Amino acid sequence: MTKKYLALSFGLIGLFGYATAHASCGSTTCSINTSWDEYGASHAGWNADLRYSYSRADTLRSGSKKISADTSFAGEVENLRTLNRIVTAGLDYTHDDHWGVALQLPFITRDHNHNLGPYTGGAPAGYESFHASAMGDIKAVGRYRWALDEATRSGMGIKFGLKLNTGKKDFVIDQTGAAPNEVTLQPGNGSTDLIVGAFWYQSTPGSDWNWFAQATAQSSINSGATFRPGNQINIDGGTRYAISQGLGALLQLNVQTNSSDSGSSAAVTSAGAASSGGRIISLSPGLSYIFMPGTQIYGLVQLPVYQYVNGEQLTPNSSISIGINHRF
Repeated sequence: MTKKYLALSFGLIGLFGYATAHASCGSTTCSINTSWDEYGASHAGWNADLRYSYSRADTLRSGSKKISADTSFAGEVENLRTLNRIVTAGLDYTHDDHWGVALQLPFITRDHNHNLGPYTGGAPAGYESFHASAMGDIKAVGRYRWALDEATRSGMGIKFGLKLNTGKKDFVIDQTGAAPNEVTLQPGNGSTDLIVGAFWYQSTPGSDWNWFAQATAQSSINSGATFRPGNQINIDGGTRYAISQGLGALLQLNVQTNSSDSGSSAAVTSAGAASSGGRIISLSPGLSYIFMPGTQIYGLVQLPVYQYVNGEQLTPNSSISIGINHRF
């Protein structure tokens, strides 16, 4: 591929860099980092990305096992599903070969349904639904990178930024008008988080393969009195193979670990145990296609190969993302 196309497409392998923590109602969905200038030195300027992500959390788990919901107690019975639909606008600015900054603005639509116990003769005591549609928490992340080897066009860098407390967080249950117990169902969780990370990349001239590895950590530095999200660590590695000048095959391995949320509003099981956080390992294959100079479309599927959750949580069996990216 030409240097122009190599630089344009390389950033797509930096996928799933940040994600929201797991919650008992399955509000998790992985966001995708599709800033084309995220890795590898390229010319200064702006890059815009628009992405749609979808996941359906409808599998109840405890630990790594699928379970059936406990219907014997009065209250929420997490036996139905949560739908997550997120449209994310991304804007990236590269200042020079070293400095850059990326901004992510998510618009979140979330629908959750659960029955109420106790069940009598196989019938639930009631039913509740929740709908939210609003801007979520904005992320602003800067980066500094430096070259390691010009022959292999490899380098490394660091990231530093914030998840801001900008998302709406006052949506209520449709039937009762009360706020849901799970704070993480809301588009915003009321927390300001620090994000730090490091990455490595290689895009050898003349090779059809590009590589990257990344590790990021996210931790709350300011949260409400009743809720603090758990710390999060993401470790990702991926590659892109150039099938042709415009078409690329993508594959990534994503490892995400979340500690449990804390505070009186954190999700718990009926027995009072923490019901948030856990570990997930996923494979994320996809395709990208440059259909005109400076503009690329892409699609990816994230497939969990291992899931472990604290307490009881609804989990997705897959998630999808499609989008378009343009360099100005």
